[in-house]
Amino acid sequence: MSKAVIIAVGSELTSGRVTEINSGWLAHDLGHRGIDIEAVLTAADSMPGIDHMLLCARGREPRLIVVTGGLGPTHDDMTAAAIAASLNIPVELNQDALEMVAAAVGIPAGELRPHQVKQATLPAGCRALPPAGTAPGFIIKADGAFLVALPGVPHEMRSMWKEAAAGSELQLLFEAVSLRRRQSVFLYGPGESEVGAVVDGVLGDPEPGMEVTICSRYREIMVDIVFPDEYQEPVDRLMAQIRKRFGGAVFSYGEKIAEVIGRELAAGCNTLATGESCTGGMLGEEITTVSGSSGYYRGGVVAYHNDVKRSLMKVRREALENVGAVSEPVAQQLALGARAVLNADYGIGITGVAGPTGGTPEKPVGLVYVCASSGAGDVVRGFNFPGGREDVRRASVVAALHLLRGKILSDRLQAGG
Repeated sequence: MSKAVIIAVGSELTSGRVTEINSGWLAHDLGHRGIDIEAVLTAADSMPGIDHMLLCARGREPRLIVVTGGLGPTHDDMTAAAIAASLNIPVELNQDALEMVAAAVGIPAGELRPHQVKQATLPAGCRALPPAGTAPGFIIKADGAFLVALPGVPHEMRSMWKEAAAGSELQLLFEAVSLRRRQSVFLYGPGESEVGAVVDGVLGDPEPGMEVTICSRYREIMVDIVFPDEYQEPVDRLMAQIRKRFGGAVFSYGEKIAEVIGRELAAGCNTLATGESCTGGMLGEEITTVSGSSGYYRGGVVAYHNDVKRSLMKVRREALENVGAVSEPVAQQLALGARAVLNADYGIGITGVAGPTGGTPEKPVGLVYVCASSGAGDVVRGFNFPGGREDVRRASVVAALHLLRGKILSDRLQAGG
């Protein structure tokens, strides 16, 4: 099996100021092409840092190295120079890249300024890749491995990777390995160890060339299997066993929960509205990541202050005074208020203590109440989520969408659909 190493370059990544997302996207794409990811590395914007990671990558003897970031016009964009130095070759003005930069900025090549010319100064002997922004990428072969350098801006990287992957150099690499299949199943509710036991019971030790990943996040469990064609039968047996063992906890074979909800609402010609407190609009944000969500999502209200809960969402004063904003009645009234204010078939209400302050012994940080409401009735659940503020808020959004899924399916059963 051919191996690849991904190197993400950027001091904003190594400092934690920006979350790196290119590697995951590339790993997913390469996995479908039959390429195993040997390592994912991150380097600061420095010649020594990039050189060290390149040495680490080359030491693993991969067939492919993909470097993202550091191809811009500023002084700290030094990926091209660092790659050239690591390969012990000079940099030179690449005429193809020069014309690409000129076309990207809309001026003749002879009028480019020094910082723009810098983007066309690449390792000698490389092939320039047309930019999706202003920075060309490049591909070069050294020591039996292909090295592809791409910008760090995600949409530019993805567009240019598709161009590089379609090129003759990498096509030879991809054609030399057998394409593998991928199957995934997503569950909500069971524990990771419980799901893992079923996987182990069916597959045992994975066969050579088969990769099995079990990942838990915010109470969702993903089982992801990459495998050659000859192992389709045991994978099918595993999927059947998971369905038999966990039933309704299986919610998807690839779609995220917001997509599942969107499909269910659209199928029933139903609409949705949200009333959020502790999540501050994150639920609405997640719902609208799905293309076409305007067909079923009416909108949402972020009722953070109690005055807004009372005046706009019609949460009763006695509920706020007697049991407090973080309570089942308030979650229910937020859901009902969202339905009424926005004229929707379904409503979700969320209220909780996201932390890190505001908790009490009776209502600790992580306590969240969620309600899913429809004309057929309301369902309210309380949760105690671990982690920091971001974890509690994200887990609340996931829980709300799964509670809504259950409500939709229950309503459908009651209606005989």
